[in-house]
Parts: sequence; C-alpha cells; structure tokens
Amino acid sequence: MKRIILLYTISLLCCLSAAAQDFVLTGKVMDGQENAIELASVSCVAQGKATMTNLRGEFSLSLRSADSVVIRFSMIGYKTKTRILRRPKGRQNLQIQLYEDEQYLDNVEVVKRKRSTTTTEEISTKDMKTAPSASGNAVEELIQQQAGVSTHSELSSQYNVRGGAFDENSVYINNVEVYRPFLIRSGQQEGLSIINPDMVGKIGFSTGGYEAKYGDKMSSALDITYRRPEKFEANAQASLLGASAYIGFSNKKFAWANGIRYKTTKALLKTFQTEGKYEPVFLDYQTYMSYTPNKRWQVDFIGNISQSKFNFYPKERETSFGTQESVKMFNVWFDGWERDLFRTYFGTLNIKRNITNNTYLSLIGSAFSTKEQERYDIHGDYWLTESGNSDALGVGAYAEHARNYLKANVASAKLMLEHKTRMHNVQSGLTMKWEHIEEQSREYEMRDSSGFVIPHTGNSLNMIYTLSARNTLDARRTEFYIQDSWKMERGGKTDENGNEIEPPTLYTLNYGVRFANWSFTKESIFSPRVSLAIIPGYNQDLMYRFAAGIYYQSPFYKELRDTTTIDG
Repeated sequence: MKRIILLYTISLLCCLSAAAQDFVLTGKVMDGQENAIELASVSCVAQGKATMTNLRGEFSLSLRSADSVVIRFSMIGYKTKTRILRRPKGRQNLQIQLYEDEQYLDNVEVVKRKRSTTTTEEISTKDMKTAPSASGNAVEELIQQQAGVSTHSELSSQYNVRGGAFDENSVYINNVEVYRPFLIRSGQQEGLSIINPDMVGKIGFSTGGYEAKYGDKMSSALDITYRRPEKFEANAQASLLGASAYIGFSNKKFAWANGIRYKTTKALLKTFQTEGKYEPVFLDYQTYMSYTPNKRWQVDFIGNISQSKFNFYPKERETSFGTQESVKMFNVWFDGWERDLFRTYFGTLNIKRNITNNTYLSLIGSAFSTKEQERYDIHGDYWLTESGNSDALGVGAYAEHARNYLKANVASAKLMLEHKTRMHNVQSGLTMKWEHIEEQSREYEMRDSSGFVIPHTGNSLNMIYTLSARNTLDARRTEFYIQDSWKMERGGKTDENGNEIEPPTLYTLNYGVRFANWSFTKESIFSPRVSLAIIPGYNQDLMYRFAAGIYYQSPFYKELRDTTTIDG
C-alpha cells in the first residue's frame, strides 16, 4: 500500500513539473513560392511574447507549455495565419507559409495625387473602417502601425512615439484640441476613443518637428478632420466585442452625421491571468452638423457624449516564473471588487467667414467636461511555491483601497486667420482657455507577510503606500502662433523646343513661432520652429526633410497633481 501511494505521488509531481515546463518553438516562415520572409512577426499574445524572423525566415521562441498555445504569424502584405499547439513540450518545429493579401493586389485608379511637403503626413483612411479592431479605436490602431510608434496594450487607444510618454501626444479634431479622462490607469478601464472612425475624412500625423500651429506637446501631433456627408449614407456593424451604427445626409446647405458605438471587452478580459467576473460597458454618441447658407459663411457643430463603466470582481491568479530548472508558482486568492465610472461631454462650435477667395477667418468655441470615479476594495492572499514541491517559500496578504473622484471643465475660444497666395500660406491663431478641476482622492495599500505588516517598525502600523489628495485648480491659458509655408521652384531642364525634360526642384520652407502662458505657474513659453522639404526634380518620388525648433511641454493637471504620503 505504501509503495502504491509513493508511486502515485511521484507520478503526480512529474505531471505538475511537466505542465509547468517551457518549450522551444523554432521554424521558418515562407511565402507561397517557398521564399524566406524576413522580419515576419511571430507572437503568442496570451503569454506576451514575440519575435521576428531573420534574413533566412527562421525564428526561435521560448514559451510556457499549456493545454493549448496559440501562435500568430503576420507580415505586412500577407494574410495572418494562426496555429494552435496542443500540450507542446520539448522542441517544436513549424514550417509556415504566408500568402499575399489580395487587397494589396487590386487595381487602383489614381484620381488625384498630393505630396505632403510639411512634417505632417496624410494617412489614408480607405481600409480603416473594415480593418479588425480589438479596442474599437480604428484610428489609433492605424497610427500605432506608423514608424516610431508603439503601444503597450491592445486594449488601449494610447501610444508612445520615439520612446515618449502617452501624455506627450496632442490630438485635434477640426482644429480643437481634445482631452482624455484623467484617472484612467490601465487599458482595461479605457473605453472608446473620442475619434469616431465612421466620421473621419482626413488624418494628418506628425512624429516630430511639427508646425507652430500644433500645441506644446513633445512627441507627436494627430490632426483629425471630420467629413461632411455629401448624400444620404448609413452603415451598421456588430460583433462579440461591440456594435456601431452611422447615418448621415446632406442637401445644398445643411449636412448632418450621427454615430453611436457600443463596446465590451469581456471576451478579451477573460483570457487574462487574473480570473474573475469582468463587466466592462462603453457607450459613445457623436453628432456633426454643418450649415452653409452661402459661399461666405459656414457654421459647424460637433457634440460628443461618452460613458465608460468598468466593474471587476477578482477571484484568483496563477503566475509561473523562473528558469527551466527552477520554476516558481505564485498564486493569489482575491476577495473584493472594483467599480469605475467615467462620463465625458465635449462640444465645439465653429463659425467660418470667407473674407475673400484666399482669406479665411474662423471663431471656434469649445467645451470639455468629465466626471470620474474610481473605487475599489480588494483583499488578496498570496502563496509562493516551487513547482513540484508543496512547501511554501512565502505566504502573505495585502489589501488595496481607493475612493477617487474628479471633476474637470475646460472651455476655450480660438480665433484663426489664414491667407493664401501663389507661393505663401500664412496662418495665425489666438486661443484663450479656462480650466477648473476638482479632485478628492484617497488610496492605500497594506501588505502582511508572516504576521508582520510591511514596512515593520515594531512601534506603529504602517502602509506600504498611501495617497491623500484634495485639490482645486482654477487657471487660464493664453496661446498664440503665426506661421508661413513658402513654396519655391528652382532649376529644371527643357530641350531646344521648350519641352520639359526634367521638372524643377520644389522647396517648401515652413517657419513660425508659438507663444503660450499659463496663469497657474505664471510661466511663458516661446517656441520658434522651422522645417524645409526638398523634392528634387530628377526624382520626384524622393523627398529630403530638415526640421528644427524649440519644443516645450507645459504641465497640465496630471503633472501637477498634489500627492502626500502618510505614514509610509
């Protein structure tokens, strides 16, 4: 009997050890003609691991074994392929063939062609509306594919450019800067972006060296222009991750577009390591109205109402880490809840006057309001063991608590003037902003290990982290810019009959200056900027760009948030 129990125990330990072992996935990625594809992406999203193929199309990736491991193979211009490995172990080898995506092979009729001669690139919106989207934010996912842009979560619309922070990117919709909620700290809390893909007509994006008309952010500028419907149009779509509907119509003087979106990430959140009950619900409604009584006047209005609701009831989490020879298991059992609610309201009114055929004057008023609350009480008991050994390496408990409330209102008035000539495009703008923010926040985290509260002094009960904030901010911003885009043509060759042999070289010089003042810090910022674009006549598919300037990022409320550590 003892021998049977001993054999059963050894077998069980071997099974547990094998289940926790890593395996190595190798192979080669080829095209339909069995030619190697270099720099193809090989990823396991569930484990957060990825690699790229080398010049020979080969790859190697170390992964954790499980009942099923999903591997994704992708490359721009090819159809994505997915393979599922059942209980892999040891060394696995795959030979993958990717086939060209037919949407890149269709005939394209060029109606017009415009080369961007500034540091702002115009991005095509052709495939944006039909592209699959996990977050529901198709525009931001399109931006995340640009050179120098990356993101840390497929659930988030945020991105960083050239290693910068998420808050270093400015976003404009119809010449008005837009904001995002302040208390959001993770992608799973984040709802729908303020940009509705169904209503977008033009996307301009700059990853640095941008013009003076774009604000005081360090990394990038995203310029969105909503399109005016030209006739009756409508669409609707639905999936397991949400639904959306759009309707628009137009006559000679009035156009109206409406979009409503619903999103839930419950199916994605269930794949997270932390198991529990997820209840994310995100709603958004937008309207865009444009009235043109005559050729000289145009009135536009944009309105947006958005609500993001996230409830979470965690149960348990299991994480394995360490080396192949020493695998550690970290288990947590939870009790508690998290309830977050974010409501935002945004509106703009733009009155535009065409003084002449080449001179335009615009007066833009906008308002942004947000009410946010983040609340959670979560208790966890954790247990650290070594795989195959039931002896505990460490035990403990922790408790997290938060009651965070924030209200913010930002109003602005902006006067813009633009004048065009054959060689110049002069733009200037004056903006006044009024900011009012109220916050009441209280957070703490307590940890207990082996009967001792950490940090342990022996004399008092301390928290490892404590935050208490009661802030009110009333401030005013003044911003002004003026810039000119000067286009010149030099050179070129003609034959003896005057026929053009080589087109002239095009030079575009953009220069301007920006001024900003914030009443809270009483700081004034002076920012000169200049860029030069050269399209040589001998090859008009080639462009040289040079840009320089002084870029400051003045702080906003998140950077100045007053925090106090109590007894910690």
